Amino acid sequence: LRWYRLAAEQGDADAQNNLGLMYENGEGVPQDINEALLAVMAKHSNICNHVHLPLQSGSDNILKRMNRTYTSDHFINIVRKIREILPDAGISTDIIVGFPGESEKDFSATINVMEKINFDSAFTFKYSPRNGTKASGYEDQINEDIKQKRLEQIISLQKSHTILRNQSYLGKIENVLIEKQSKRNIGKWAGRTDSNKWVIFDKDHASIKDIVPVLIMEARGITLHGKIINKAKAA
Repeated sequence: LRWYRLAAEQGDADAQNNLGLMYENGEGVPQDINEALLAVMAKHSNICNHVHLPLQSGSDNILKRMNRTYTSDHFINIVRKIREILPDAGISTDIIVGFPGESEKDFSATINVMEKINFDSAFTFKYSPRNGTKASGYEDQINEDIKQKRLEQIISLQKSHTILRNQSYLGKIENVLIEKQSKRNIGKWAGRTDSNKWVIFDKDHASIKDIVPVLIMEARGITLHGKIINKAKAA
């Protein structure tokens, strides 16, 4: 059975247990995302409202060199479909800069896609050669200083997009799964929404693994802050 059919069956079986299923496409390709999968995610409340969809590069030239089977336009259209069916979904991605042969035009194409999509978060990397791979043998390797500069640029851009996306949560009540104690304040919990947003809030009488309704009051940096509004619901 395909993943989304398993999720549909599991969603009905485990709905009362608050089991959270999350779709991550880290090893796949954007074509794996289709309307049937998104419909299942929209139907079952115990499937996390989050999709990890690796972009890698916004340049069709670089994507082809990476042996990716999609184009930037195809990727953008998939994201639009996700947000049409799951308007509140969190979307994260992977981006690599400095792949062999990446010109300024190629890098600008990645920036352009980021600007069009506004990812909620991104894992960003500099390309580093790996022995035995085809790319490690390319003669047009990118200078390390250029790679670092490009990485810093996309990190800065993604931080601004994350802040922008987080601000849309202000005033909303989100169900948050408590995962651990806040690193900066022992009197607060850290947990995540079903769209994979980190939230910091007072411990109150809640415990780790509880799912609690939290009123989002601040979007500070890349983290949300709020307060519990009623009794915890055990996970």
